[in-house]
Amino acid sequence: MGFEVTKLEKLIDISGLYTFYYYEHDKYFYFPGEQHDFWEIVYVDRGEISAVAETNGYILKQGEIIFHKPNEFHALASTKKEPHNILVTTFETSSPAMSFFKNKIFTLDSNQRKILSSFLEEIKKAFSYNYEKNKNVVGSNLADASAYQLSIAGLEHLLIDLLRNNSVSERSEGERGIARKNVENALIDSIKLHLKENLYQNISLQDICTHYNMSKSYLCQLFKNTLGRSIIDYYIELKIEEAKYLIRKGEMNFTQISEKLGYTSIHHFSRSFKSKVGMSPSAYEKAIKS
Repeated sequence: MGFEVTKLEKLIDISGLYTFYYYEHDKYFYFPGEQHDFWEIVYVDRGEISAVAETNGYILKQGEIIFHKPNEFHALASTKKEPHNILVTTFETSSPAMSFFKNKIFTLDSNQRKILSSFLEEIKKAFSYNYEKNKNVVGSNLADASAYQLSIAGLEHLLIDLLRNNSVSERSEGERGIARKNVENALIDSIKLHLKENLYQNISLQDICTHYNMSKSYLCQLFKNTLGRSIIDYYIELKIEEAKYLIRKGEMNFTQISEKLGYTSIHHFSRSFKSKVGMSPSAYEKAIKS
């Protein structure tokens, strides 16, 4: 009697994991965003968080999971209501069935949460997990190959179960707008702090875009819409306010102040100062003394 093997192309085939993180954040957490050419999932284990995927905003509640498709810009920010715990995993797959998960959010049921919990247990066994930093970059320090294989199998199990049950969570337009605004406001606050911390440097718009891994057009439009001015104009204003303080302090001359604030020349500094204050540095100094 002959036997014939049944061959089947895997519905979901994960070829490897890039990273996994388990974070316990306070209510002021903010991640400015990124994009990469592989899949990412974010699961809210406790609390809630605001998420942006491309230009859409979402408030993710406990038990919900969002999928970020390859090359999709995504960012996270706390809703500032309470601390939260999140699991973030990035992975590689070329399975056509993954198109089902594009732009989707799911609420995990009890069985799916058990599957995810098993995945987390195995991935922590597979690698030397850094509990102090609450993260591990997959690809190094493999401690248990069997646990790594089981973790991939567990993630595939979860995705197949989601495909079967199709428990997609819908979002209202109002909620999407609130979530997007939460992330955008957090981004603006982060940029303002970054500029303040770099007052004595001479950073460019490209430097800021590189730091936040965002396009110039998006950052400039967001900053303009929120504060009514450009990023660089705001940065210059911060520098000039600091220059006024240093002039009043009286411990440095104008050339020293210009160099300290990262200007390429005293002439550039003077022009910038006059454009913002309406008078030259020397005229300002005379005015405050009188």
